[in-house]
Amino acid sequence: MAGIAGMVSPDEDILQKCVNICAMSDAIRTRGSSGAGHFISPRAAFLRRVSAINPIHDSNFISEQVVEGKTYVLIMDGTIFNQSELYQDLNSEKSCTGTLTCPELLIHAYVKWKEDFIRKLNGSFAFALWIQEDDILILARDQLGIKPLYYAISGRTLIFASDIKGITCHPLFETTLDIEGLSELICLSPRNTPGSGLLKGIHQVRPGHYLRFSREGLNTVRYWKMEKQTHEDDIVKTLETVRELVIDSVKRQMQSDVPLCGLLSGGLYSSLITAIVADYPMLLNNKIYNTWSVDFEKSSFSAKQRIYAGESDMPWIRWVCRRAGTRHHYIVLSPADLTDSLIEAAEARGIPGMPDYDTSLLLLFREIQKDFSIVLSGDCSDEVFGTGIRTNEYFTSGRKRLPWTSNLAEKISIFKNDVIDTIKPYEFIEKCYEEALADYPKFAVCDSSLNKENEAQWFSLYWNLPYMLERLDRMSMACGLEVRIPFCDTRLTEYFWNIPQELKRFNNMDRGLLREAMRGFLPSDILERKKNPFPHCLDPEYETKIKNMLIETVLDPCSPVKYLLNLKTLESMMKQHQDFNKRYTARSRLYGWIIQLDYFMRSNGITAF
Repeated sequence: MAGIAGMVSPDEDILQKCVNICAMSDAIRTRGSSGAGHFISPRAAFLRRVSAINPIHDSNFISEQVVEGKTYVLIMDGTIFNQSELYQDLNSEKSCTGTLTCPELLIHAYVKWKEDFIRKLNGSFAFALWIQEDDILILARDQLGIKPLYYAISGRTLIFASDIKGITCHPLFETTLDIEGLSELICLSPRNTPGSGLLKGIHQVRPGHYLRFSREGLNTVRYWKMEKQTHEDDIVKTLETVRELVIDSVKRQMQSDVPLCGLLSGGLYSSLITAIVADYPMLLNNKIYNTWSVDFEKSSFSAKQRIYAGESDMPWIRWVCRRAGTRHHYIVLSPADLTDSLIEAAEARGIPGMPDYDTSLLLLFREIQKDFSIVLSGDCSDEVFGTGIRTNEYFTSGRKRLPWTSNLAEKISIFKNDVIDTIKPYEFIEKCYEEALADYPKFAVCDSSLNKENEAQWFSLYWNLPYMLERLDRMSMACGLEVRIPFCDTRLTEYFWNIPQELKRFNNMDRGLLREAMRGFLPSDILERKKNPFPHCLDPEYETKIKNMLIETVLDPCSPVKYLLNLKTLESMMKQHQDFNKRYTARSRLYGWIIQLDYFMRSNGITAF
């Protein structure tokens, strides 16, 4: 786990520009508190930052090797979970010998299979590979988008970094927020279009893609995508395959030479991971498995709030821990905890997100990191298992819009009319809808309702999953902690994608197929428990504190966001009573998002639109 950055120019000597590398290193400090290696040559310069807390774990993720007369340099963020299989494939033909670090392994894999080796990787990764004699740079990102990787091109120079600020700090780059970027921030945030870097000229390497940059220019290659295939397995074989894939995914990600723990909410996914881990104590060196959860003070201060929050998780957590023999740690956050760390969370996240979610994760991971280096999480599983979107309005509305934009009207109401007239939010949303749908691998299903469910799952994978994965990665990395998400395994994702919807709802139950496949690991009452949302702070004290923060923000003469806002509308909204009975629409989240948007603009030098 690390932050990586660099610049490449196949036609220029960049040695005179190396001072910029130092600035890039400082700009990505949220990815690691100390330097862990660099490479500088006339046409390429790379750097890597790691956590000072666990430098040994991160020490072997930059490599310079000469193989068959060529110099290869690889710098990496992340983990490859099928290293042993790759090594066996290479060693079987004596392509390499001895013990290889992960970057060394990938270099030898490139030598043997060229760029096709990326298709063989199972893991969470972002890496840069430089072939010096050929002046070729390969930038690659994992299939689902767990690890972030941004890039920009200025003339004949390509700049890349794990964080946007690693690019905006560079003097070759002029920071500009254009209409497209502002539209994304207002209409889509905390999500953004796959491949978008929000600022003009900045792009992300898309999940499942790699870039090839050389004297001939830039070439983008999609090495992995969801494919429409006929599901031919009967129910017995399907259940068996799901069970095997789930267990193997957890076991793969348990492999570690540093202390490992897990998140446990008492829900289906985290409980399953905990139960599977308990069945393989040898992979933990027979040490006790520690689990963690987070909640807020006064989380049930009113009946209305509990409508949103659901039932308490603690009885279920205790039950799982007793059964699995684990030790649980329960973190409770106050409104002051959230507001005091909001800007830290905004810095770690990089782009505006969900303030209370982001901040609570940051504070939870900070506590975990005091004793552990790796944490297993059951997050993002709804997207993989096909239950990520359940918005009734989406299924009944004929409008071409994304499932989570039904409440867009309230959000855009706080912006000035000229801003809204410029971005044309509903036209923009329709464009995004069409672009996402154009990439959708359609199914030959006669039932239109099932087609709609498949479509909804696609949007969940296309939009929700990368956002949630990146949020987990950024919050954990800012604390020097590696988060692993076993259910976001590409093999599991691919298999579940092609299972018919009616089979996924085995026994007419949400997530029914998964529940049935994993019987034996958990009792029925846990397996069949209704989903509970991630804790959300609805304490009136928090709303008061976040309002005060927002007032301070917009009263600051240097605030860039206030020039976008209709301050009278915002003031009127802040005086209104909050309806806690509406899910995902708590205005405290909107107020926090405005503060984060202001921070995003300030930290990237954006003074106005």
